[in-house]
Amino acid sequence: MDQTPRTVVPEKLASYWVMIKSSVEANAPNYGKNIQQPGCATVSFVVEKDGSTSAIKVQRVAPEGDLGKVAASAAATMKFVPSVVNAGRDRVFSWLIFPFNLPADPAERTAVMQKCQIEKLSWKDH
Repeated sequence: MDQTPRTVVPEKLASYWVMIKSSVEANAPNYGKNIQQPGCATVSFVVEKDGSTSAIKVQRVAPEGDLGKVAASAAATMKFVPSVVNAGRDRVFSWLIFPFNLPADPAERTAVMQKCQIEKLSWKDH
């Protein structure tokens, strides 16, 4: 494989790679542990030179249950195009939080999403 990918926090990911909006699909089961509950899953991945994702790993799931599998399947289908500053198509390691069944109330939504917040990851955490 190529050199170690550059670690990029989620807020800066679009500076290198821009996700193609229509690219995300997930395998969502009809039942599973906490599958219907409001929750989130943080998934780390590498964006490869061709814009696909690899090295997908579930880092955090709240509440504990099967939402991590759904988030990982969604991350596996993401596709990206390089930004203007990433003409060299540098490989990037990053992570995203996938929300599930969020409540309508903004404060409650934020409370759910904060459970999956990760301040810093590095490639060696993978």
